[in-house]
Amino acid sequence: MANMRGLLNDLAAIELQLAKIAEGPSLLPERGPGNWSPAVDIYETAKEFVLMAEAPGLKSEEIDIQVIDRQLILRGERRWESEAHAEHFHRIESAYGKFERTFNLSEGIDVDHISAELADGILRVVLPKRTAASGKQIEVKG
Repeated sequence: MANMRGLLNDLAAIELQLAKIAEGPSLLPERGPGNWSPAVDIYETAKEFVLMAEAPGLKSEEIDIQVIDRQLILRGERRWESEAHAEHFHRIESAYGKFERTFNLSEGIDVDHISAELADGILRVVLPKRTAASGKQIEVKG
């Protein structure tokens, strides 16, 4: 009798799994549409700060970088463009949708010389430090 109950429980579990597969998967990431944010690393060298953002699958024209009121703003959108039109996906963990990241910039950043490049799915933003202003001695005439 106990073996029969165990077998029925196993069959019920299999039936639930098959029902989920038959319903079809959701193409939306589990975090919800538009709720992704690229992971970012920031490090400092003697001459600059470097921001590295993970941007797999993005093209440079899909990324917008602006400096407004001493804030660096990264915006973009990763769109779902599957080549597998007739396939049945069972799990999609990659995130898609719009993103926006904002970083406060100190006065020590030379905003006029910020540069960015995208290569191998990594966005690299270089934020050069301002050079120390050289002083000037002013002669007092009398």
